[in-house]
Amino acid sequence: MAITKERKRELLAQYVEMLQGASGLIVSEYRGLTMAQLNDLRARLRESNARLTVTKNTLFKLALQEVGMAVPETLFKGPVAVTIAYTDLAAAIKTVLEYAGTNEILVVKGGVIGSSVVAADQLDAISKLPPLDVLRAQLLGTITMPMSQFVGLLEEPGRQVVAVIQAATGGLINVLAAYSQKEAA
Repeated sequence: MAITKERKRELLAQYVEMLQGASGLIVSEYRGLTMAQLNDLRARLRESNARLTVTKNTLFKLALQEVGMAVPETLFKGPVAVTIAYTDLAAAIKTVLEYAGTNEILVVKGGVIGSSVVAADQLDAISKLPPLDVLRAQLLGTITMPMSQFVGLLEEPGRQVVAVIQAATGGLINVLAAYSQKEAA
């Protein structure tokens, strides 16, 4: 059954709205999955702030183009379901790949991250990345480490001078104490 032009405009607007703020998406072939299986996958994806939708390929490609994302012609052939990740793309990819690993019917075809098309094997590598918060902490540590090492390097000569003074004054106090004991005797 053909879709009216007005319905097409509505779908295009929905797709554009869905893609606003997306960190990336995963394209999968879902032919043969039951509604219960699709709903199960949707529920799992909600936990990582991602959304699974079955798309009209032509309209979805127009939406991708409208929001400035890559438009992979090869991924949008046949019936596809698109997982749109909003915050932690790696977690969404991991969820889809785990589901595909337990259900042979779902086939991950690839994905889109910004203006880049990503192959299925690259998605697997991304899924093995640590969570976004951990990556941020590692990046912050990498950025601040040279600075903290530099500050430590600047403080070190001062520490050495203080150690020398303490050693010298400690020795001087011992000499004075010994001399005052001789005088008293």
